[in-house]
Amino acid sequence: MTVVHPEGAWVVRGYQPGDERAIIALFERVYGRVISEAHWRWKLKTLPSPVENVWLAFHDDQLIFHYAGIPTVYQALDDERSVMVGVDTMTAPEFQRRGLLTQVGRQVYDRWRAAGVAFVLGLPNERWGSRAGALGWVELFTLQWLVHPLRLEAVVGRVARERLSAPAWFVRLSKRMNAQRAHPRSSGAYAPVSRLWNAYWDRSVSSDARDAGVQVRAVTRAGPEFDQLWQVCRSEAALSVVRDSAWVNWRYLSAPSLPYHVLLAERAEQAVGYLAYRVQDEGGRKVGAIAELFTKQADAGARGALLRHALEQFQAAGVEQAVTLAVPGTAAWRAWRRAGFFGGRSFSVQIVPLDENLPMAVLRDPRQWRMSGGDFDII
Repeated sequence: MTVVHPEGAWVVRGYQPGDERAIIALFERVYGRVISEAHWRWKLKTLPSPVENVWLAFHDDQLIFHYAGIPTVYQALDDERSVMVGVDTMTAPEFQRRGLLTQVGRQVYDRWRAAGVAFVLGLPNERWGSRAGALGWVELFTLQWLVHPLRLEAVVGRVARERLSAPAWFVRLSKRMNAQRAHPRSSGAYAPVSRLWNAYWDRSVSSDARDAGVQVRAVTRAGPEFDQLWQVCRSEAALSVVRDSAWVNWRYLSAPSLPYHVLLAERAEQAVGYLAYRVQDEGGRKVGAIAELFTKQADAGARGALLRHALEQFQAAGVEQAVTLAVPGTAAWRAWRRAGFFGGRSFSVQIVPLDENLPMAVLRDPRQWRMSGGDFDII
């Protein structure tokens, strides 16, 4: 298809093999960081899709725009539906503010709608401005970063800078420690105050959810036990990614450049939950990112065992802080807070309803969703 603009015509078409090099170059120009072609293909060209999910715009054979959705199967209101998770919207700097997103986006949504895609889910940022509303994006609720300090002597200085919603006693402790600290933080073993801090939260989680019958092991391939777990849990939420073995293998265990680890919890040789995490380096400090923690909502024993095991791995690796994402006010969010995770910045989860019969009142209710950071590409 062709989009006509006063300054010329843009040729818009779906992805074709061989486009990767130009896409990767545009990604670096727009986002200022490099990803590999293998990573791009894994994210956008591995999962089956009912319709082309990557759209490109060219001007004089130069790639100037990229719009894509990760084709995802959702459990949506007692049925499995195709959904697109919007990612990597990119416009070449010299072609910004010329209506590419609005004009191309509308045509792409028409194609996705015709193919039976139920909705587009995403995290539009403030740079979209009024274009999000023009494209039909509707805000649902917020998703919040949650932070659990592990190397306390290094984290206390970040409270004010990151505006964490820590309790008053933690803020006072932060000021006192910063005033007393005369030497830069060490990259070696945790200081005594951190060991005490971690022991306190370990006892807190243990007393709330100790279950000696739960065994935790690492897996490198998700098998039928993950499918069985999904069948047991699928009725607990009206809206959720289908979290079966195919999801776990694609999202966590085959991701190039992202070394995720998956822990499986079992009770009496039956799968009762899993946790996906990775340790990443951010400016010389280690951060433990928990992308997903999945159990039956009432199974505090499985949830506690998985979280304790992950935190032990983080401590062994010298991680400064653990982070995850949750929707404020939900049962999952409350469980994270009880485990010592403090609230950080939030951002808006939004949707473009392509199926006109979607019950928006249900979709706007965060209690109807089972959502984690791993549902997106930000963790």
